[in-house]
Amino acid sequence: MTLAIKDQIAIKSREKAMKRTGSPESNIILFTSAKGGSGCSFLANSIASYMALKTTSNICLLDMNIGRSDSRIVFDVNDRTIKDFGDIENDIERLDTGILKKVVINLESTLNLIVPPLEMNRTGIFKRDSLNRFIECLRDHFDIICIDMPAYLYSYIDMAEIDIADRFVFISLPDILSVNNNKTLIEYLEEIRPGLESYLVINKYNMRPAISPTGLANILKYPVASFIPYDRDIEFLVNTRGPAYLFNYNLRIARSITGLSRKIIEELGT
Repeated sequence: MTLAIKDQIAIKSREKAMKRTGSPESNIILFTSAKGGSGCSFLANSIASYMALKTTSNICLLDMNIGRSDSRIVFDVNDRTIKDFGDIENDIERLDTGILKKVVINLESTLNLIVPPLEMNRTGIFKRDSLNRFIECLRDHFDIICIDMPAYLYSYIDMAEIDIADRFVFISLPDILSVNNNKTLIEYLEEIRPGLESYLVINKYNMRPAISPTGLANILKYPVASFIPYDRDIEFLVNTRGPAYLFNYNLRIARSITGLSRKIIEELGT
């Protein structure tokens, strides 16, 4: 009985949040990296949390890391009734608020989360124009949609046809493989989307082996928007207590992520 009441409260909370509508100028920010372990999810989670804390915008964080439970752990989502976006892949043709609210998890402030399927074969949302329909529905309800998207998913998507993002945040480690792979990814996307609005972030720049700023400039040919240092203690804190706790500390990593978040918010005009 206790669980049933708890579930009813959770469902009502989701319904209440889904009644709010995003503005016509709704923005999509896509966080991506060409190399695993670059901290893409860490930065997507942290920046989305900062936006929810510091603005009045209705924020949605869409985790597209199929087969991974990171966002469930980081945001302490243990409710067994929670559905993921794989649960609505057969409803995309008739997607509406009633269907969408089933997968939206309301967190603190104005942050909302959509988690990925844990089964690797549930990729129906990437068929035909389904992802585009899904994202356009999110635009109707949220002011800012932050998408945490691993690079391997580009093989499922026809980027020439889908309006996937207004801005990209490319995250690279300061090593030669990560930098060169991200350069290739950026060039690929720029061919499809000329004039791409993007931010290039060098994460964990204080770890070895690292390329010098001059070496980075020579390889990338793109300006770096932010250098984020690595802090093992803060990473542990975020993974155990949630990204919002990061901003309680006046540390270099917190200041760097705050600065990048403010830059994005400013340019979005929110």
